[in-house]
Amino acid sequence: MPKTKTAPKKSAPKKSTHVDEHKDVHDHIGHDHVHDHNHDRTSDAVPQSSFVSENIKFKLTASWAEIQKSYQIALDTLVKDAEVDGFRKGKAPRTLVEEKIGKSKIYEATIDLVLPKLYATAIHEKKLQPIVAPHIHPISLDENKDWVFEVETAEAPEVKLGDYKDTVKTVRAKNALWTPGKDLGKDQKAQEQSEEERLKQIFGALLEHIHVVVPEILIRDEVNQSLSQLVRQLEKMRIPLEDYLTSVNKTADQLRQEYAMSSLATLQLEFIISTIATQENIGVEEKQVDEVIRALPDENIRKANNTPQQRNNIKANLIKRKTVDYLLAL
Repeated sequence: MPKTKTAPKKSAPKKSTHVDEHKDVHDHIGHDHVHDHNHDRTSDAVPQSSFVSENIKFKLTASWAEIQKSYQIALDTLVKDAEVDGFRKGKAPRTLVEEKIGKSKIYEATIDLVLPKLYATAIHEKKLQPIVAPHIHPISLDENKDWVFEVETAEAPEVKLGDYKDTVKTVRAKNALWTPGKDLGKDQKAQEQSEEERLKQIFGALLEHIHVVVPEILIRDEVNQSLSQLVRQLEKMRIPLEDYLTSVNKTADQLRQEYAMSSLATLQLEFIISTIATQENIGVEEKQVDEVIRALPDENIRKANNTPQQRNNIKANLIKRKTVDYLLAL
Protein backbone atom coordinates (compact mmCIF):
# COMPACT_ATOMS: atom_id res chain seq x y z
CA MET A 1 0.00 0.00 0.00
CA PRO A 2 1.19 3.49 -0.61
CA LYS A 3 2.74 4.95 2.55
CA THR A 4 2.66 8.47 3.83
CA LYS A 5 6.06 10.18 3.86
CA THR A 6 6.63 13.71 5.01
CA ALA A 7 10.33 14.28 4.47
CA PRO A 8 10.57 16.43 1.35
CA LYS A 9 12.54 15.44 -1.66
CA LYS A 10 14.78 17.88 -3.45
CA SER A 11 15.54 18.28 -7.11
CA ALA A 12 18.13 19.97 -9.27
CA PRO A 13 17.37 23.69 -9.05
CA LYS A 14 17.01 25.83 -12.12
CA LYS A 15 19.92 28.01 -13.05
CA SER A 16 20.50 31.29 -11.26
CA THR A 17 23.53 33.40 -10.40
CA HIS A 18 24.17 31.21 -7.38
CA VAL A 19 23.60 27.97 -9.27
CA ASP A 20 26.15 28.88 -11.91
CA GLU A 21 28.77 29.49 -9.24
CA HIS A 22 27.96 26.36 -7.19
CA LYS A 23 26.64 23.82 -9.66
CA ASP A 24 27.75 20.72 -7.77
CA VAL A 25 25.26 21.17 -4.93
CA HIS A 26 22.38 21.13 -7.40
CA ASP A 27 23.72 18.08 -9.20
CA HIS A 28 23.92 16.26 -5.87
CA ILE A 29 20.39 17.21 -4.89
CA GLY A 30 19.06 15.96 -8.19
CA HIS A 31 20.74 12.56 -7.84
CA ASP A 32 19.37 11.79 -4.40
CA HIS A 33 15.81 12.93 -4.82
CA VAL A 34 13.49 14.08 -7.55
CA HIS A 35 14.48 13.10 -11.08
CA ASP A 36 14.00 16.46 -12.76
CA HIS A 37 15.99 15.48 -15.83
CA ASN A 38 13.60 12.56 -16.46
CA HIS A 39 10.50 14.34 -15.25
CA ASP A 40 8.98 15.32 -18.58
CA ARG A 41 9.64 12.01 -20.32
CA THR A 42 8.18 9.97 -17.46
CA SER A 43 5.15 12.23 -17.26
CA ASP A 44 4.55 11.68 -20.96
CA ALA A 45 4.47 7.95 -20.28
CA VAL A 46 1.65 8.29 -17.76
CA PRO A 47 -1.63 7.47 -19.50
CA GLN A 48 -3.94 10.41 -20.03
CA SER A 49 -7.34 9.13 -19.04
CA SER A 50 -10.21 9.47 -16.62
CA PHE A 51 -8.30 7.06 -14.35
CA VAL A 52 -5.43 9.52 -13.80
CA SER A 53 -5.78 12.73 -11.81
CA GLU A 54 -3.57 15.80 -11.63
CA ASN A 55 -1.22 16.20 -8.70
CA ILE A 56 -1.71 18.67 -5.89
CA LYS A 57 0.61 21.59 -6.58
CA PHE A 58 1.54 24.60 -4.49
CA LYS A 59 4.52 26.87 -3.89
CA LEU A 60 6.82 27.23 -0.90
CA THR A 61 8.70 30.47 -0.25
CA ALA A 62 11.66 30.76 2.07
CA SER A 63 12.63 34.31 2.97
CA TRP A 64 16.23 35.30 2.40
CA ALA A 65 16.46 36.09 6.12
CA GLU A 66 15.45 32.50 6.93
CA ILE A 67 17.94 31.18 4.37
CA GLN A 68 20.75 33.18 5.97
CA LYS A 69 19.77 32.01 9.46
CA SER A 70 19.62 28.37 8.37
CA TYR A 71 22.92 28.79 6.50
CA GLN A 72 24.63 29.80 9.74
CA ILE A 73 23.09 26.85 11.60
CA ALA A 74 24.24 24.48 8.85
CA LEU A 75 27.72 25.97 8.93
CA ASP A 76 27.91 25.62 12.72
CA THR A 77 27.04 21.94 12.41
CA LEU A 78 29.64 21.38 9.70
CA VAL A 79 32.31 23.21 11.70
CA LYS A 80 31.93 20.70 14.56
CA ASP A 81 32.93 17.82 12.29
CA ALA A 82 35.38 19.65 10.05
CA GLU A 83 39.02 18.58 9.89
CA VAL A 84 41.35 21.36 8.78
CA ASP A 85 45.15 21.08 8.75
CA GLY A 86 46.70 22.79 11.76
CA PHE A 87 43.55 22.61 13.90
CA ARG A 88 41.95 20.01 16.10
CA LYS A 89 38.72 18.52 14.80
CA GLY A 90 35.89 21.02 15.20
CA LYS A 91 38.22 23.87 16.27
CA ALA A 92 38.98 25.47 12.91
CA PRO A 93 37.73 29.03 12.28
CA ARG A 94 34.36 29.26 10.56
CA THR A 95 35.81 31.15 7.61
CA LEU A 96 38.36 28.42 6.92
CA VAL A 97 35.74 25.70 7.18
CA GLU A 98 33.43 27.62 4.87
CA GLU A 99 36.23 27.97 2.34
CA LYS A 100 37.24 24.31 2.53
CA ILE A 101 33.73 22.86 2.36
CA GLY A 102 32.45 25.36 -0.19
CA LYS A 103 29.24 27.35 -0.16
CA SER A 104 27.52 24.83 -2.39
CA LYS A 105 27.72 22.09 0.25
CA ILE A 106 26.58 24.49 2.95
CA TYR A 107 23.61 25.63 0.84
CA GLU A 108 22.76 21.98 0.31
CA ALA A 109 22.59 21.52 4.08
CA THR A 110 20.63 24.78 4.32
CA ILE A 111 17.95 23.44 1.98
CA ASP A 112 17.72 20.30 4.11
CA LEU A 113 16.99 22.52 7.12
CA VAL A 114 14.52 24.85 5.42
CA LEU A 115 12.32 22.58 3.33
CA PRO A 116 10.93 20.21 5.99
CA LYS A 117 9.63 23.10 8.11
CA LEU A 118 8.12 24.90 5.12
CA TYR A 119 6.47 21.73 3.85
CA ALA A 120 5.09 20.68 7.24
CA THR A 121 3.59 24.14 7.76
CA ALA A 122 2.04 24.18 4.29
CA ILE A 123 0.29 20.81 4.53
CA HIS A 124 -1.02 21.74 7.98
CA GLU A 125 -2.41 25.05 6.74
CA LYS A 126 -3.89 23.44 3.62
CA LYS A 127 -5.28 20.52 5.67
CA LEU A 128 -3.66 17.99 3.34
CA GLN A 129 -2.99 14.33 4.08
CA PRO A 130 -0.26 13.35 1.59
CA ILE A 131 0.37 9.68 0.88
CA VAL A 132 3.60 10.18 -1.03
CA ALA A 133 6.88 11.94 -0.42
CA PRO A 134 6.58 15.28 -2.22
CA HIS A 135 8.49 16.20 -5.33
CA ILE A 136 9.92 19.67 -4.81
CA HIS A 137 11.19 21.57 -7.82
CA PRO A 138 13.16 24.79 -7.15
CA ILE A 139 11.86 27.75 -9.13
CA SER A 140 14.25 30.45 -7.90
CA LEU A 141 17.38 30.15 -5.75
CA ASP A 142 18.96 33.55 -6.29
CA GLU A 143 21.15 34.94 -3.54
CA ASN A 144 19.79 37.96 -1.65
CA LYS A 145 16.26 37.02 -2.71
CA ASP A 146 13.55 34.76 -1.34
CA TRP A 147 13.81 31.17 -2.51
CA VAL A 148 10.76 29.69 -4.23
CA PHE A 149 9.91 26.01 -4.73
CA GLU A 150 7.02 24.21 -6.40
CA VAL A 151 5.62 21.17 -4.60
CA GLU A 152 3.88 18.19 -6.16
CA THR A 153 2.14 15.72 -3.90
CA ALA A 154 -1.06 13.68 -3.69
CA GLU A 155 -3.76 12.46 -1.34
CA ALA A 156 -5.45 9.06 -1.40
CA PRO A 157 -8.26 8.91 -3.96
CA GLU A 158 -11.83 8.30 -2.90
CA VAL A 159 -12.86 4.71 -3.64
CA LYS A 160 -16.55 3.83 -3.90
CA LEU A 161 -16.81 0.06 -3.62
CA GLY A 162 -20.49 -0.22 -4.54
CA ASP A 163 -21.74 -3.81 -4.76
CA TYR A 164 -18.25 -5.27 -4.90
CA LYS A 165 -19.33 -8.38 -2.99
CA ASP A 166 -21.82 -9.30 -5.71
CA THR A 167 -19.07 -8.80 -8.29
CA VAL A 168 -16.72 -11.17 -6.45
CA LYS A 169 -19.45 -13.75 -5.81
CA THR A 170 -20.34 -13.76 -9.52
CA VAL A 171 -16.74 -14.55 -10.41
CA ARG A 172 -16.61 -17.27 -7.77
CA ALA A 173 -19.85 -18.81 -9.00
CA LYS A 174 -18.51 -19.06 -12.54
CA ASN A 175 -15.51 -20.99 -11.21
CA ALA A 176 -17.56 -23.41 -9.10
CA LEU A 177 -19.37 -25.37 -11.79
CA TRP A 178 -20.16 -28.97 -10.96
CA THR A 179 -21.68 -32.01 -12.65
CA PRO A 180 -24.94 -33.40 -11.15
CA GLY A 181 -24.74 -36.95 -9.86
CA LYS A 182 -21.12 -36.75 -8.71
CA ASP A 183 -19.81 -36.07 -5.23
CA LEU A 184 -20.36 -32.34 -4.85
CA GLY A 185 -17.30 -31.59 -2.73
CA LYS A 186 -14.84 -33.57 -4.85
CA ASP A 187 -16.31 -32.31 -8.11
CA GLN A 188 -16.12 -28.69 -7.05
CA LYS A 189 -12.55 -29.12 -5.88
CA ALA A 190 -11.56 -30.74 -9.14
CA GLN A 191 -13.21 -28.12 -11.36
CA GLU A 192 -12.40 -24.93 -9.51
CA GLN A 193 -9.50 -23.07 -11.05
CA SER A 194 -6.31 -22.50 -9.15
CA GLU A 195 -6.27 -19.80 -6.49
CA GLU A 196 -3.94 -17.70 -8.59
CA GLU A 197 -6.24 -17.81 -11.59
CA ARG A 198 -9.30 -17.08 -9.44
CA LEU A 199 -7.52 -14.12 -7.91
CA LYS A 200 -6.69 -12.76 -11.35
CA GLN A 201 -10.35 -12.98 -12.31
CA ILE A 202 -11.50 -11.40 -9.05
CA PHE A 203 -9.00 -8.58 -9.38
CA GLY A 204 -9.97 -8.05 -13.00
CA ALA A 205 -13.64 -7.85 -12.07
CA LEU A 206 -12.96 -5.39 -9.26
CA LEU A 207 -10.93 -3.16 -11.59
CA GLU A 208 -13.71 -3.30 -14.16
CA HIS A 209 -16.51 -2.40 -11.74
CA ILE A 210 -14.79 0.07 -9.39
CA HIS A 211 -13.61 3.39 -10.83
CA VAL A 212 -10.40 4.49 -9.08
CA VAL A 213 -8.64 7.69 -10.12
CA VAL A 214 -4.92 7.58 -9.31
CA PRO A 215 -2.75 10.72 -8.93
CA GLU A 216 -0.16 11.04 -11.67
CA ILE A 217 2.74 11.38 -9.23
CA LEU A 218 2.11 7.89 -7.84
CA ILE A 219 2.24 6.33 -11.29
CA ARG A 220 5.35 8.31 -12.14
CA ASP A 221 7.11 7.07 -8.99
CA GLU A 222 6.10 3.48 -9.72
CA VAL A 223 7.40 3.72 -13.28
CA ASN A 224 10.71 5.23 -12.12
CA GLN A 225 11.09 2.49 -9.52
CA SER A 226 10.33 -0.27 -12.03
CA LEU A 227 12.73 1.16 -14.60
CA SER A 228 15.48 1.54 -11.98
CA GLN A 229 15.00 -2.06 -10.91
CA LEU A 230 15.20 -3.23 -14.52
CA VAL A 231 18.39 -1.27 -15.11
CA ARG A 232 19.98 -2.76 -11.98
CA GLN A 233 19.06 -6.27 -13.09
CA LEU A 234 20.50 -5.68 -16.55
CA GLU A 235 23.69 -4.22 -15.08
CA LYS A 236 24.17 -7.36 -12.96
CA MET A 237 23.87 -9.44 -16.12
CA ARG A 238 26.05 -6.95 -18.02
CA ILE A 239 23.38 -6.40 -20.62
CA PRO A 240 23.14 -2.86 -22.06
CA LEU A 241 19.65 -1.40 -21.93
CA GLU A 242 19.77 -0.81 -25.69
CA ASP A 243 20.42 -4.52 -26.30
CA TYR A 244 17.56 -5.48 -24.01
CA LEU A 245 15.16 -3.16 -25.84
CA THR A 246 16.24 -4.66 -29.14
CA SER A 247 15.68 -8.20 -27.84
CA VAL A 248 12.12 -7.42 -26.76
CA ASN A 249 11.50 -5.31 -29.89
CA LYS A 250 10.47 -2.21 -27.95
CA THR A 251 11.55 1.40 -27.76
CA ALA A 252 12.28 3.10 -24.43
CA ASP A 253 9.04 5.07 -24.73
CA GLN A 254 7.03 1.90 -25.39
CA LEU A 255 8.57 0.30 -22.32
CA ARG A 256 7.65 3.31 -20.21
CA GLN A 257 4.08 3.18 -21.52
CA GLU A 258 3.80 -0.49 -20.60
CA TYR A 259 5.15 0.17 -17.12
CA ALA A 260 2.78 3.10 -16.71
CA MET A 261 -0.30 1.05 -17.63
CA SER A 262 0.81 -1.78 -15.34
CA SER A 263 1.51 0.67 -12.51
CA LEU A 264 -1.91 2.26 -12.91
CA ALA A 265 -3.69 -1.09 -12.55
CA THR A 266 -1.50 -2.10 -9.61
CA LEU A 267 -2.18 1.13 -7.74
CA GLN A 268 -5.90 0.97 -8.45
CA LEU A 269 -6.00 -2.52 -7.01
CA GLU A 270 -3.96 -1.46 -3.96
CA PHE A 271 -6.48 1.27 -3.18
CA ILE A 272 -9.43 -1.06 -3.69
CA ILE A 273 -8.00 -3.71 -1.36
CA SER A 274 -7.11 -1.07 1.23
CA THR A 275 -10.63 0.35 1.12
CA ILE A 276 -12.19 -3.10 1.46
CA ALA A 277 -9.97 -3.81 4.48
CA THR A 278 -11.10 -0.56 6.10
CA GLN A 279 -14.79 -1.08 5.31
CA GLU A 280 -14.77 -4.67 6.59
CA ASN A 281 -12.65 -3.84 9.66
CA ILE A 282 -9.90 -6.24 8.62
CA GLY A 283 -6.96 -5.61 10.91
CA VAL A 284 -3.86 -7.17 12.39
CA GLU A 285 -2.75 -7.24 16.02
CA GLU A 286 0.79 -6.44 17.09
CA LYS A 287 1.29 -9.99 18.36
CA GLN A 288 0.74 -11.24 14.80
CA VAL A 289 3.53 -8.96 13.63
CA ASP A 290 5.70 -10.33 16.45
CA GLU A 291 5.03 -13.86 15.21
CA VAL A 292 6.20 -12.98 11.72
CA ILE A 293 9.39 -11.42 13.05
CA ARG A 294 10.12 -14.34 15.38
CA ALA A 295 9.78 -16.72 12.43
CA LEU A 296 12.61 -14.99 10.56
CA PRO A 297 15.70 -17.24 10.43
CA ASP A 298 18.45 -14.81 11.40
CA GLU A 299 18.81 -12.61 14.49
CA ASN A 300 20.14 -9.67 12.48
CA ILE A 301 17.22 -9.92 10.09
CA ARG A 302 14.81 -10.02 13.04
CA LYS A 303 16.37 -6.87 14.49
CA ALA A 304 16.26 -5.10 11.12
CA ASN A 305 12.55 -5.86 10.79
CA ASN A 306 11.66 -4.89 14.34
CA THR A 307 11.57 -1.15 13.62
CA PRO A 308 8.42 0.99 13.53
CA GLN A 309 8.59 1.39 9.75
CA GLN A 310 9.24 -2.28 9.05
CA ARG A 311 6.56 -3.36 11.51
CA ASN A 312 4.08 -1.12 9.67
CA ASN A 313 5.15 -2.71 6.38
CA ILE A 314 4.65 -6.19 7.80
CA LYS A 315 1.27 -5.21 9.19
CA ALA A 316 0.20 -3.78 5.82
CA ASN A 317 1.21 -6.99 4.05
CA LEU A 318 -0.66 -9.12 6.58
CA ILE A 319 -3.80 -7.00 6.20
CA LYS A 320 -3.52 -7.29 2.43
CA ARG A 321 -3.22 -11.09 2.68
CA LYS A 322 -6.20 -11.29 5.04
CA THR A 323 -8.25 -9.12 2.68
CA VAL A 324 -7.37 -11.35 -0.27
CA ASP A 325 -8.40 -14.41 1.76
CA TYR A 326 -11.63 -12.63 2.62
CA LEU A 327 -12.34 -12.01 -1.08
CA LEU A 328 -11.63 -15.65 -1.94
CA ALA A 329 -14.07 -16.78 0.75
CA LEU A 330 -17.00 -14.59 -0.38
